[in-house]
Amino acid sequence: MDQQVFIHFVAGPARQSYLTHRIFPSITIAQAILESGWGKHVPTDAATGRYSYNLFGIKGSGPAGSVTVNSREVENGQTVIRPSAFKAYYCYQQSIDDHASFLLRPAYKRVILASTPTEAAQELQKAGYATDPAYAEKLTNLIRTYHLTQYDQFAPEEKSVPEWKQELGLRALKEGLITSPEWLGKLDEPMPAWAVFAVALRLLDKQRNIP
Repeated sequence: MDQQVFIHFVAGPARQSYLTHRIFPSITIAQAILESGWGKHVPTDAATGRYSYNLFGIKGSGPAGSVTVNSREVENGQTVIRPSAFKAYYCYQQSIDDHASFLLRPAYKRVILASTPTEAAQELQKAGYATDPAYAEKLTNLIRTYHLTQYDQFAPEEKSVPEWKQELGLRALKEGLITSPEWLGKLDEPMPAWAVFAVALRLLDKQRNIP
């Protein structure tokens, strides 16, 4: 697949995912490029040829089940071929949303809080997302080379959550009033009573210097 065509296919879902998960589209696109080899290494079932739309090589069972791929594994110092089940999706949007949901774990909190894609790439590496010591640099180089930050720009009417609510949510996450980035996707939803109590108790704990 041509590089610009691949970016075109991935950019739309990455931007749509940002509205819920708050991960820079440029970061999502760069990760998809790096981890799928420009779409050339998306897991495809060895027996049936079924395409998985799995841009990030996530193992397991997805919305469309799984595909079986013969992959190289190292066992006792020897390289062997083993069949592995990789998640299958019906479209790139599902793959990107699933990957974004993974990054909503508390371990990746600083990726969500990053103010620039470069900072987000560095925080991904610090959080242990990849073992490659040059992972952040590779993402940053892709973003710069292919001008991916253009996909981080949104017109006001495109944003599903008003800017002031986004800022409040990010500040609450930074201050520790909410503990998971997952809440940033629920800023327009009614807050359940237990969540109100949790925030209030966290405020009391902070006042009392309780960690």
